[in-house]
Amino acid sequence: MRRLIFPLAAAALTACSPKAQPVARVDPVAATTASPPADAPAGDYGMDLSHTSLNFRISHLGLSHYTARFTGIGGRLTFDPAQPAKQAVTATIDAGSLQTNYPTPAELDFDSLIEKEFLQAAKYPQITFVSTKVEPTGPRTARVTGDLSLHGVTRPVTLEATFNGGYKAGQMDPSGARIGFSAHGTFKRSDFGIAYGLPAPGTTMGVGDEVEVTIESEFTRK
Repeated sequence: MRRLIFPLAAAALTACSPKAQPVARVDPVAATTASPPADAPAGDYGMDLSHTSLNFRISHLGLSHYTARFTGIGGRLTFDPAQPAKQAVTATIDAGSLQTNYPTPAELDFDSLIEKEFLQAAKYPQITFVSTKVEPTGPRTARVTGDLSLHGVTRPVTLEATFNGGYKAGQMDPSGARIGFSAHGTFKRSDFGIAYGLPAPGTTMGVGDEVEVTIESEFTRK
């Protein structure tokens, strides 16, 4: 009899005990790549210069990609998350604000050399970009085409842009609402009449034709 009681008691306890709930599996990759909240309102935003950078890379002898930047930049953005295709951006760059971090400027003013020989900044002091089309490519990505005016020539250039998120005013930010973007693209400088130092056909002995541009920027709205 005792042999029967213990199995019955164990079965009863098992039946009355709450069933263990399955543990939800968290994907660590998804958790780290989740999009930040974005509740910034639509409207016109101004570029936050303290959180904006414009860098470019260009091949040097085929051995490395020389990297430099412009520090004088400003811009405006018409933001509308509900209708991304209707968004627009304009940017103005001071061609004389080139910064190369050349190690011995006392021996060679490399910034001025590039501004003079490549950009002719005295003659063409401004570089501008005015968007003409925004094509959404994903929930937070878009292909932005615009007119780039450089070295006295205007041609279309396309940037791949990513909306990184934002927030509305009242988030302890004195600048008000804030949004942030990353963008990158390429173009050929020869298309804009900048031929100085181009390698001879079939060689890499010179400064490359293709320019890679990387932009990080935040915009604010009171």
